[in-house]
Amino acid sequence: MTAGGAPTAGAPTDRGRRRRAAVLDAAAELFRDRGFHATSIDEVGTAAGISGPGLYRHFASKDALLMAVLDRIWLRLKPALEDAAVRDPEEALRLLLAAHLDLAFDQPAALVLLVRELRHLPEEYRRRARHNHRRYLDAWADALQGVAPALDRETARSVVLAVHGLIDSEALHRQVLPRGRSREAQRVLLERLAAAVLTEAVGRPVHPA
Repeated sequence: MTAGGAPTAGAPTDRGRRRRAAVLDAAAELFRDRGFHATSIDEVGTAAGISGPGLYRHFASKDALLMAVLDRIWLRLKPALEDAAVRDPEEALRLLLAAHLDLAFDQPAALVLLVRELRHLPEEYRRRARHNHRRYLDAWADALQGVAPALDRETARSVVLAVHGLIDSEALHRQVLPRGRSREAQRVLLERLAAAVLTEAVGRPVHPA
């Protein structure tokens, strides 16, 4: 479910996969903190413990590196989408909520970049990213309408976007939850808030996974 970045060299060994993941983690943080255009390949390499030129063994360009960072969003969500498609609507909704929370807490920098930097990438990539996003929204809306058939499609999508906005705003701005709580306590609170929005929409309790 990647959005379709430029071809890159594979990472056939465990060491290569770990190195590639370290590069993606470093790139996500630097692109978020400094901006994509203000960050050099050499800076990413230094942060990841690899030479700038060595990065090109994994990524053909800085654009390809950013696309790989963003692709991790879709790769992370793909299993939940596939699982939700074969579950009953209530279970599907719980799975999707848990997956979105996991993404927001585990890869917040990627979500920031999706909002802020996608417009700088090639049109073909942006088109595929929009397609993936529609698929994701549709999976949520399908589950929500399955739980509450009286909801029309537009309302269901609006509710989904409200839930995503609540969760994503924490990843983007860290302004939703009170500070000083543990990561797990913050996640539980945000999960309860999102479930409350869904409960209000469907008129019956929606319990987190």
